[in-house]
Amino acid sequence: MRIGLLSSLTLALGALLCNQAQASSDDSCYPHWTLLKNNLESCSSLPFLNPGNDSRVNLRLLLADSGALPLAPKALDADDLAEGYGPVPFSVSRLNPAPGPEAADAKAASADTDLNGRLEALQVVREAPQAAGDAFLSGEGSRCRSNSDASAQVFVDQLIAADLPDSERQVLAQSRVKLLAACSWDGPQLASLLPTNLQTPLGKGFATYLQAAGDFYSGRFSEADAAFATLKDSPNTWLKETALYMNARTALNSAQQNAFDEYGMPALEHVDKSTLQQAEAGFDSYLQTYPQGAYAASAKGLLRRVHWLDGNPDKLAADYAWQMTQAKDEQRNLSLNDLVEEVDTKLLMVNRNPVSTPLLLAVNDLMWMREQAEGRLTREALQQQKAVFAEQPALHDYLLAAFALYVDNNPDAALKLLPSELPANLDYLAFSQQTLRGLALEAQNDGPGAQALWLQLLPLAKQPLQREQLELALAMNYERNQQLAKVFAADSPIKSPQVRFTLLRNVADAALLRQQISQAADPVERNTAQFVLLYKDLLRSQYAAFASDLKQLPASAPEDKLGYSLGYVYSDGQSLKLFQWSGDKAESGYACPSIVETAAALEKDGKNPQGLNCFGEFILRNGLDGMPLDSQPDKRSLGGTESAFKGELFSRLDGYKQVIANNKAPHNDRAYALYRAINCYAPSGYNSCGGKEVEPAVRKAWFRQLKGTFADTQWGKSLQYYW
Repeated sequence: MRIGLLSSLTLALGALLCNQAQASSDDSCYPHWTLLKNNLESCSSLPFLNPGNDSRVNLRLLLADSGALPLAPKALDADDLAEGYGPVPFSVSRLNPAPGPEAADAKAASADTDLNGRLEALQVVREAPQAAGDAFLSGEGSRCRSNSDASAQVFVDQLIAADLPDSERQVLAQSRVKLLAACSWDGPQLASLLPTNLQTPLGKGFATYLQAAGDFYSGRFSEADAAFATLKDSPNTWLKETALYMNARTALNSAQQNAFDEYGMPALEHVDKSTLQQAEAGFDSYLQTYPQGAYAASAKGLLRRVHWLDGNPDKLAADYAWQMTQAKDEQRNLSLNDLVEEVDTKLLMVNRNPVSTPLLLAVNDLMWMREQAEGRLTREALQQQKAVFAEQPALHDYLLAAFALYVDNNPDAALKLLPSELPANLDYLAFSQQTLRGLALEAQNDGPGAQALWLQLLPLAKQPLQREQLELALAMNYERNQQLAKVFAADSPIKSPQVRFTLLRNVADAALLRQQISQAADPVERNTAQFVLLYKDLLRSQYAAFASDLKQLPASAPEDKLGYSLGYVYSDGQSLKLFQWSGDKAESGYACPSIVETAAALEKDGKNPQGLNCFGEFILRNGLDGMPLDSQPDKRSLGGTESAFKGELFSRLDGYKQVIANNKAPHNDRAYALYRAINCYAPSGYNSCGGKEVEPAVRKAWFRQLKGTFADTQWGKSLQYYW
């Protein structure tokens, strides 16, 4: 009779809220490489308590400190790398446990169900191959879920153990098996399934139980309640205990029967509060009578549902706190991971009032500090919570400090509320305190002070993801204080490849890139540095440097694709073979030499018409429009400072415009430039070639020029539209 509480409603709400949080039409997440976040970024959580984290992450950090649910992030997989992730920031899904002991326990429990073997021993024939309750999807809520092989086996086991005539035992078992076939019968149907002519009082008691169970599954709650009530004084201990539990469960189902629409969405105002109070009293009575009873875990779980339906956040918060921090595994009807999901959708995301449970109030407070929070937290309201945190004053002080930094934008006040001494044990609260210290120092523009703190914390970081966050913090500090070379020094503590790749592709100058080509230990980093150097040499018109740097590329350049290291998302990216492009003519009809020759021509004359067109052809044919290396992250993010690489970014469109404006350019070169410039806007009307936008009137004039002056060329003949 143990049932799950994650209904289809909960799952639907979770999916809806998750999609809203990700602001995406697919299931992908992408990281935002920064530490200071004032609003929810559920795809970019960090291992310290802050408003930008997914609420489930903040809850898990506190649970990790309590010892209830250690943080155990899954290893990065190919999808994580393809989405641009490193160890931190991380998506909440990385904290979901991989199948482990709980899955094994569930499998073992399923293996323990041997209903068919027991029926065979009793010479009972089973007609229904599958129990109706076993047909529901995982997580789908229904009162019929407990009409399963497992619950039928419990009933049959009680029949076997009871002092009953064999004939009554057999006919009762046969009736229970028939009840497995469905979850709804009208009165006559149910009566036809139940045994008759039972002689013993105990046999009649088991038959009454079957009738009550059938009425319960069929939604006739008043009939079920009356029948279960007659068994509360049964001499059979199982019938007596089960009847007490089922009376409460029947009242709960009766109270909520009008509270959900056809899609399972709640309308809690339609809950029958009087009957709900009966259910609460019933579960309390069961737990007082049978604190270690067979249904104690289910009863505690169903009390959560009572408190949720009653709209009582204080009681609900207390339920969750007990389940997550005090209960043993056998006292829970859900895994801790599932409880975290449930508390998020049923309390944290919908609660607007402070609760008297510090664990969950702290998580709500951080949510209410967000800039976009509905009913944003005030300092006065936070100070009034001091009594709730009486046994955890450090947590309350931390929340006050976080409020000072995130809401008041007052780093001085935040620092006064945070411990200045480093702790011996860096649990997640202590780590959060020190992280907030560092961020406050950064906000004061005390870069050296913050840098010293990040370095002092590194040897203390023992918990999962702490060191990786410190590496990110230190790398951002070095970047913003013009000390980028320290990231790549031989003794650098910054080992995270994604951090190093981000800085190489966005900020590094040519000298630093050349250094890493020669000294980086990681071959992917060496190849990435070489690619970035050659690409930026070309795209920033450093043609002489390109010719010189290209000499370091072997004749047989590595073919390994550099995807995530170059900032591509879900793409294999490019390889160093790109810079050995031999030219192209077949597709366009416009002949181009190799990129090496094109660069050499542009080195001699930066306005060379064929050189400009062929540079555009190199970009077009190799899919380099919109290359990740062409754009910078936002200023708050890693790699968001101004690039130290010299030169302006070349765009195909600007190159074509130079050729179009060059009256001395050869006829075919100008025609092809017109053709390609017009096609920059095909077919959407949006520029795909980079550079300064061109108005439709200009594109129209280009089209007329191509169809007039250059009508004799193959491009003048083939182009039919402008966009």
